[in-house]
Amino acid sequence: MYRTTMPIRTLIVASVCLATLGFQTNVFAGGHEASTDISAEYVPTVLITGSNRGIGLEVARDYAERGWNVIATARRPEATGELKAIRAQHPGLVIEQLDVTDNERIDELAEIYRGKPIDILINNAAISGGHENAKFGSFNHDVYRQVHTVNVLGPTKMAEAFLDSVSISQQKKIVNITSGQGSIAGTWGCCYIYRSSKAALNMVMRNISLELKKKGITVALISPGFVKTGFTPGLDLPMMITPQESAAFVIAVIDDYDIEDTGTFISHKGEIIPW
Repeated sequence: MYRTTMPIRTLIVASVCLATLGFQTNVFAGGHEASTDISAEYVPTVLITGSNRGIGLEVARDYAERGWNVIATARRPEATGELKAIRAQHPGLVIEQLDVTDNERIDELAEIYRGKPIDILINNAAISGGHENAKFGSFNHDVYRQVHTVNVLGPTKMAEAFLDSVSISQQKKIVNITSGQGSIAGTWGCCYIYRSSKAALNMVMRNISLELKKKGITVALISPGFVKTGFTPGLDLPMMITPQESAAFVIAVIDDYDIEDTGTFISHKGEIIPW
């Protein structure tokens, strides 16, 4: 069970230790077929949406360095220079084209990996919609719909499509990168579009967690912290962290997040966030 009293540094140190022990024995090697050698050591697999930059890129890098099989998805794989550089060093990482608003492509990719265990599905892809489009009285409703399509419907469809692959894995985790801005109790105004999308994601995944718990599948809701990314252009505040720091925190939380915590809204520091 997740213990919020456990120092987050302990979790991160543990993660680093695991990374140094990682041994790649069951890689995709640039294709979709994993090793069929039943004597080979089981190598866990993670699928990450929005892996081309920011938190998603660093999470992909960290898991690849651990020796995991990594399915890193991006809307435009041809523009993923940093991701390709990681792949060059870690053949267990494959890059797949995926737009989480494209249900047909989601189903196609799920079919490609059907029968292959995916230990952790990380729904990371998201958009903010921009502050200029989220002012009460002059909402950009087209943007509003697009943000909710990406941030809510996308993760929901991913969870549906890849459920079978997650269910046959060892870890059985569906992880959603949400935001403290999705906390209704903690809101301080502004950012209507983004905040409401994350609150909706939290509600959907909380409901899904109750249904999937009986199947032994953990559904996680994790806030990555206040991160210096494209979501926060021009901001450089003392409380902000880098994507690399955020990824380390997030993975440490994922490591310790188990079935007893399913559906719990947790910060990157391991603290429960009020709904």
